[in-house]
Amino acid sequence: MRANLARHGRRLLVCQARTAPSCALYAAPARRRPIIQRPVTHINFERTFLGGLFQRPPREVRQPEYEPGWLQIMVWRSRMLENVRPPPRGELLDAWKKLMQSKINTKLPLNATQALQCRRLLEYLADPENADDKKLSAIHLSMTRQVLLEIDPVERTHHHLDLAKSLHSVWTAGNFPSNRANPVVFQWASLVKAMSLYGGSREAAQMLYEKWEQSDYFDCITQDDRLLEVVAKGLAREGCETELLKLVEYAETHNVPYNARIQYIMVQFFAEQDRVTETRYWFNKPLMSGNIQAHVYRVLAPFAMRNNLQEWATSLFLKLGESQPWKKYWNVLLQAILITRKSLAEVDTMMSHMVDSDGEISPDIHMINGLLRVATEQRDAALGEDILALAAKRGLAPNGETHLILLNLWLEADNLIGAREAYNQTRHIQPWANESKPHLFGEFRTAVNKYLVALAAQKQPDFKFISSVLETVEEDQMRLEPATVAALCLRFLENDQHFDVMDILSIYSFLYSEAERETVQNAFVSFCLDRNTSTNRAWGAYQLLHQFFQDTSFERRVSLMNVFFERRRPDMASHVFGHMRAHRNKSYHPTIDTYITCLEGFARYPDQEGLEMVHNMLKMDVSLQPSTKLYTALMLAYTGCGQPLIALDYWTQITQSREGPSYATLQAMFWTLEKKSGGHKQAREVWDKIERMDLEVPPSVYNAYIGAIAGSGNEKEVRSLIMGMASVVGSEPDAMTLGITYNALPGQQLQRGFQEWAKGRYQDAWTELMKVGRRMDEYSLCQFKIERIMKA
Repeated sequence: MRANLARHGRRLLVCQARTAPSCALYAAPARRRPIIQRPVTHINFERTFLGGLFQRPPREVRQPEYEPGWLQIMVWRSRMLENVRPPPRGELLDAWKKLMQSKINTKLPLNATQALQCRRLLEYLADPENADDKKLSAIHLSMTRQVLLEIDPVERTHHHLDLAKSLHSVWTAGNFPSNRANPVVFQWASLVKAMSLYGGSREAAQMLYEKWEQSDYFDCITQDDRLLEVVAKGLAREGCETELLKLVEYAETHNVPYNARIQYIMVQFFAEQDRVTETRYWFNKPLMSGNIQAHVYRVLAPFAMRNNLQEWATSLFLKLGESQPWKKYWNVLLQAILITRKSLAEVDTMMSHMVDSDGEISPDIHMINGLLRVATEQRDAALGEDILALAAKRGLAPNGETHLILLNLWLEADNLIGAREAYNQTRHIQPWANESKPHLFGEFRTAVNKYLVALAAQKQPDFKFISSVLETVEEDQMRLEPATVAALCLRFLENDQHFDVMDILSIYSFLYSEAERETVQNAFVSFCLDRNTSTNRAWGAYQLLHQFFQDTSFERRVSLMNVFFERRRPDMASHVFGHMRAHRNKSYHPTIDTYITCLEGFARYPDQEGLEMVHNMLKMDVSLQPSTKLYTALMLAYTGCGQPLIALDYWTQITQSREGPSYATLQAMFWTLEKKSGGHKQAREVWDKIERMDLEVPPSVYNAYIGAIAGSGNEKEVRSLIMGMASVVGSEPDAMTLGITYNALPGQQLQRGFQEWAKGRYQDAWTELMKVGRRMDEYSLCQFKIERIMKA
């Protein structure tokens, strides 16, 4: 007879009543189902063929979208890792060209992962051992250089630096035609620019020092490419103060005077850090060439406000206005006046007195736009309204850039109604179509990302409008930031719009680098781990995560497996484990600790089918060596799933192994015998061996032994074991001891008698036990809700 059947029959014999009086409150009363008279139905015959013919087809799942050529490059990399034949060189060169051309057309930068794989492919294509009739050309290299230098980067990583260095090495080592007068100097200058752009400014500065004395290179440094300013900007961006000061000092002592462009870099660097002494020093330092740039005054205005230098700044602005500067200076001067908390009326008055060397200057919409940018920085919607009123008074109609600035202003002010109108106007006019202002598209892209996040953050999002915005984003080939995609996906998941989530991930997830993909992954994982998320939605989110993010880290997968166990869904947890085991990358395969964690989960939340699946995977995993801890976990899992006889087989294997049992194994063994019919006999045998070996027994093992004796209904023996507990383990029985014993007793009468005894002899421990509450099990027996966590 099977163990669980025997145990069930034994419980029925011991139980004398269906419900224990002490647990009457926990028993669910039987409910009578109301008798509902069913209406008479008439059979209607329909033409099912025509019904199926005109039935609306289900929505198709959008296929993942990759940039042209990128999938072929990833296939090449996969084949190289698997040591199989790579694609032909002609296909790889064509894929390279398609990817770079796509980048140039869409203005999407190379992400870190693409830079890494492109560098590896470039080195592979340039290797003479892999050469054939298809060779790299100057077109391939020049397109890559254009992508690196002419598209504003989103990420600045060492992978980009490595690609730039490899590109320079391949170009200088090969015989590629060039229309440049001095191609060697040109390639060197390109490398310096790339180093400064992607976080290698220190190394770029050293490259300048090495070539400073050579005339051809000196012209690139100071005139043609202005590499001195490029490197200085890079050092300032990276916060390399010592190297920046050294470079400027070196330039002054080597025939490069302090000019207006260097002044702007230095003033901005120190002003952003609110370092007053250094900022004023570099501003007051005499220029050897050029005039102070208008941007310098724009930087000084907020700097003065943050550091209570309004009087000093005002004197500079008055001096500038008295000098009758050009129009671009007046534009900045008006903004500076507004930043220093002057009234808009003063700005209006100054607009009427603007003159330069050619005469009076009339205000235009560009000046209004500059003032609106100040209102946006200050998040002052009221000021923005006043500026618009000023423009209307002067007869200045807003243009596309005005609406773009208003979009940012309303977003800063949390005015989504105004933002919607500004968004529609901006997209209709498309101010970036003007050849003189293509940078506005990047500003619009940033604003749209922020707008989508704000729309998703509403308590009741307008999902229909969000979908329409996403359609226009796709039409414009606009890049959504990972944080934007994450926010949108979470709101769609909360609204059970899984197809919309799949559409977004199909379009954007494969455009991101590994680091950017982690941002989206973190959002999905957090959604699954959130206890406020329903199990159904958590499982749906995990399925999407598994489908689109095969690179989800091993640690995240383990945490997802654990959370489904905690949600009491071992079937879902076993699927997560199975996905780990089936992953093509062996680094994602479960370790022995993962197996143990999973088996411990089955011990707490039984699932026979899942246990069999995981155990079969374990049998086929030749990379693991069985251990006592693993066998103990198997004992726990099979015991929890109601198969103590199978669990005992692993006890035999543990006792015959060189490692032998541990305290956790003894605890698992006694728990198994508690669940087995007649297990008290073997429990006494094991305990006798423990006593003969004079082992120091922890309370957890002793509690498990008491549970094994109680499981066979030996209440009197259990009482004596509990009373002698202090002499064995050195501590008195606690609430856990009493709870394990009570739960293990197989009958209401036995439980009632033990309760009366324990309540009188161990009143404090019993009072503590009563706080945890009770429930009814499948055999109509009371069970204390004690947290008896079994670990291997």
